[in-house]
Amino acid sequence: MSNRAIRGLIVCLLALIGLFTYEISYLLPKANAIPAFARKYGVPCNVCHVPGFPKLNDFGNTFRDQGYQFGADVDLPTHENITMGFWPVSFRTTVGYQVANVRAEGQALASSGFGFTGLDILSFGILHRSIAFGLVYTPGLKEAGFGTGSSLTDNNLESAFVRLMNLERFLGGADNTYWLNMRVGKYELDVPFSEKRSPTLNTPFVMYHYTSGTIYQGGALGGLPTSAGYANANAFGIGDNQPGLELSGIVKTATTDGYLRYSLNMVTANGGSFSNDGGGFGRSAAFYGHVTQSFGGYGIVTGQRIGAFVVAGTAPTMCPSSIGGGPSGTGCVVPGTATQGQPYTRVGADASLTFDGQWNLFGAFIHAVDSSNLISSQAGGLNAAGLPNFQNAAWNGGFVALDWYPTQLPFVNSPGWLFSYRYDLIRNQRQGDPTFAKTFNDVDSHTFMARYYIHQSNRTDLALHAEYNQYKDKGVGTNGGNLYGQTTLVGLDFAY
Repeated sequence: MSNRAIRGLIVCLLALIGLFTYEISYLLPKANAIPAFARKYGVPCNVCHVPGFPKLNDFGNTFRDQGYQFGADVDLPTHENITMGFWPVSFRTTVGYQVANVRAEGQALASSGFGFTGLDILSFGILHRSIAFGLVYTPGLKEAGFGTGSSLTDNNLESAFVRLMNLERFLGGADNTYWLNMRVGKYELDVPFSEKRSPTLNTPFVMYHYTSGTIYQGGALGGLPTSAGYANANAFGIGDNQPGLELSGIVKTATTDGYLRYSLNMVTANGGSFSNDGGGFGRSAAFYGHVTQSFGGYGIVTGQRIGAFVVAGTAPTMCPSSIGGGPSGTGCVVPGTATQGQPYTRVGADASLTFDGQWNLFGAFIHAVDSSNLISSQAGGLNAAGLPNFQNAAWNGGFVALDWYPTQLPFVNSPGWLFSYRYDLIRNQRQGDPTFAKTFNDVDSHTFMARYYIHQSNRTDLALHAEYNQYKDKGVGTNGGNLYGQTTLVGLDFAY
C-alpha cells in the first residue's frame, strides 16, 4: 500500500471517529481506577481519572498515595458491601490499525496493519486495613503487534509488591496520616509523571529509558541498519519497574493548601550488560529519591506542583575472575555475581501547572552522568579508534507536555475528550567514547494524541484513541546521517 493510500485511510478513519463520537455522545449515559476499584466502591471511573483512564486526577493520585484506601471500614475486603462475586482484577488492551516507518540515508522500512497491543492483567487493593498490594502481569502473546514486526512473546510479572501504610502510628503518631509508608517488591518508581498512567499508548518518555551510546529507536518499528554506537554497562532507566524497598509519605500542608510528598528507594535491579540470553546477570544497586510540593491542590487538575529527584547507583562491569572474568558475554551466568560496580548519577526537577480545571502543562528535566569505566570495561579498554581514551558520558534530557480535557468540546458540544501534545529531547553533553560526535544520538520527539471516552461506568471503560509520533535521532546512520521515524495508531482502548 502506498504512503498516499495509507494517509488517506487514516484520514477516513479519523473522520469516522469524529462523526461517531459526535453522534454517540447523545446516545450513551454520562456515567461519569482500574475498573476493579470502580466495581468495589460502586463509583464511575472518572471519580479517580481525568477525564477517564488511565491518567489520574487529584483525588485518584491521593487515593493511590494512601494505599488504595479511604481510611474507612468500606475499604476492607471483608466489608458487608463487598459481595463474594467481587474480584479485584482488571484487564486492558488496545485494538486498532497502526502505520510505522523509519528512514535513514536513503534506506527506509515501512509497515502497517490491524492488530492489538499486549494484554495487561492488573490487580490492586488492600489485604487488610493499611496493608496494600499490587500485581501487574503481562502474558506472552505471540500474535501481539500491528504488523510492524513486533510481538510480545515473553511473560513478565511487571509489578508485585506489598505496601505497609501508616507506620507512624507505631512511633506515637496519629492514625491515617500516611506520613510513613513502606513498600517492598517490584514496582514503578515515583517518577515525575507516571509513564504507566500516561494517555499515550506506544510512545515512551525518552529521558526515562535513554542510555548513552545506545541508539534510540522510538515508535514501533526498528530493524534499519544504524551505527553500532558504543556499549554501556549501565542499563538503569527510571521509567523501568524496579525491585526494591520504598519509604514514602504524603501530608497536607496548610500553609500552601497543597501536599508535600516524598519517596526514598533502594533498588537492586538485575540485568544490564551481563547476559548469555539477554536477561542480564549483573546486579545494579541504586538509590532513587523524589520530593514534591504542591500549592492550591495536588497539581494535576487544580493547583501547581514542583519537585526534584536524584539517582545514585553503581552498575557491575566485570565477571568474577573465579568464573572467567571479563566484560559482558564472557560467562557471567550466576545472577547477581558480576562485580566491580562503577558509578552513575541522575539529577532532575519537575513541575506541573494547571488552569481552569481543564489544562495541565507539565514537564521534567534530567542531567545524567555515567562513569567512563562503565564504557571502557565493555570495549576491552580501546575505543572505536583503537585508543585507550574514554571519558565520563554526560547528557541532558527532558520533556514538556500539555493536556487539555475540555468540559465541553467547542463546536460539537461534546464532553469526554482528552487532547495531548508532548515534546521529548535528549542533548548529549559529552560522549563516553570521544571519537563520536558530541551530537551523536541526540533525540527530538513529537507526540500528538486525541482520545474520546465512549463509555465509562463502574464496570467497564472504552475509549477511541488516535496517536501520532515522529522523532529524529541525530547522526546514528551508518554514514553519520540522521534516523527518522513515524508511527500513527488509531484504535479502541478498553479496560474491564
